[in-house]
Amino acid sequence: MKKDVLEWVREAPFDDLAAQMRKPNFSYDDWFARGRALPGVVDTLIEILEEEELSRPSGDGMRVAYALGWLGDRRRRGVDALLRALGSEDVPLRIEAAAALGRQGDASVLPTLERLLADEKEDINVRGNACIAIGRIGSPSSEPLLRQMLHAREAFLVACAKEALRLLGAAGPAKAP
Repeated sequence: MKKDVLEWVREAPFDDLAAQMRKPNFSYDDWFARGRALPGVVDTLIEILEEEELSRPSGDGMRVAYALGWLGDRRRRGVDALLRALGSEDVPLRIEAAAALGRQGDASVLPTLERLLADEKEDINVRGNACIAIGRIGSPSSEPLLRQMLHAREAFLVACAKEALRLLGAAGPAKAP
């Protein structure tokens, strides 16, 4: 089973532009449909992520986190595996884990995502995905932090904050932080 799931997650061409160009008509809808049809796919994805060596990433972790986030299964074990993945040395894994946590919609992860967003030493893409994930979760308590990010030095984080506020449903005129 694990072999089948790994083969499936490796099909998606999101490693680099060259991989995407080799599969210009790749359908993520079809890809997800094939993944959902695999028996026990969510449990297997979670297991793979739980086994990921955080100090020596396999390279598959980011694909697994991506798939887990989009499959829509919200069990606690999956959320815990994604939270654990945020401790990886693999930046792409942390980026996808932050995004996946937002898609899971579990408000209990907000403090972790808020810490990532506020950490200026963290990779900007991890911070950006944490920002958007906060907006996806939709807790009004996050609005002040998101509005504060509208004044970030990095234009990318400002754009992420605007998107997060839109997702939160609070994208009106900026209020003083």
